[in-house]
Amino acid sequence: MSGEPGQTSVAPPPEEVEPGSGVRIMVEYCEPCGFEATYLELASAVKEQYPGIEIESRLGGTGAFEIEINGQLVFSKLENGGFPYEKDVSICSVGRTSGSSYPNSASSRHSTPLAH
Repeated sequence: MSGEPGQTSVAPPPEEVEPGSGVRIMVEYCEPCGFEATYLELASAVKEQYPGIEIESRLGGTGAFEIEINGQLVFSKLENGGFPYEKDVSICSVGRTSGSSYPNSASSRHSTPLAH
């Protein structure tokens, strides 16, 4: 969603994610770090675009902002040092990554962050 030519969103259109679709997002975040607002911003955007997706949170350790989709880690702030970009947490990328279970943030630096 950066609007740059040649880039496309890999998430399915909202109408393709039905209520009760079985997609579950869990966000673990550091409350003392002030990341609750970031989680709430992300949760609001997900619920607006994909009302059929279940998104939940739990408190994590210092500096944590970890995102799992259907139990698979797709983004780790502890590993990447920043907040996620749309392509980092695409529900279409679940199960399609090779090597590590989440992308390297260095490849995401030219995209628009989901939350900050």
